[in-house]
This record gives sequence, C-alpha cells and structure tokens, in this order.
Amino acid sequence: MVFINIPFVNENKNIDTDVVKKALDSLDISEDAKYEAFQSIYNRQPRGVIFDDKDLTKAVSLENALAKLGIPYRQSELSEFS
Repeated sequence: MVFINIPFVNENKNIDTDVVKKALDSLDISEDAKYEAFQSIYNRQPRGVIFDDKDLTKAVSLENALAKLGIPYRQSELSEFS
C-alpha cells in the first residue's frame, strides 16, 4: 500500500477549485480517491489518499497532478496523520 499525504497549507486556499477539480477529473483514479484528494487540499484536517500496491501508477499520476498544481504531498506506507 502507498499513502499520499496531502497536508493543508494556507496557499492551497489560493488555488482555484475549478482548476483542481479539472485536474483530478482527468486522472484515472477512483471517484473516492478524487474526493479524498480534493478534501485534503482544502480542509485543515490533514489527510490524504491510500492506494493498493496494484494502483501504484495511479498514485504516481495523483502525485504528478499535485506537483503541477503546486500542492505539497508526501508518499509513505501509512498516513502520517492520526
């Protein structure tokens, strides 16, 4: 398993939600993963998205989208947040 931790930072509030939605919608990841990623970006409670080992390419595609949007993330085996 791989967990993409998406901590909230104040700069995230400056990113247009429509741009984020469009970027996430273009990804070949589940609707649940898209929802979790979106909520993580704009919510003060840190969290992220978990992917199974078979979904590693999907995790990388999410990481690439986050990097293009300038959204910080960290990959780990488990969530870094309780």
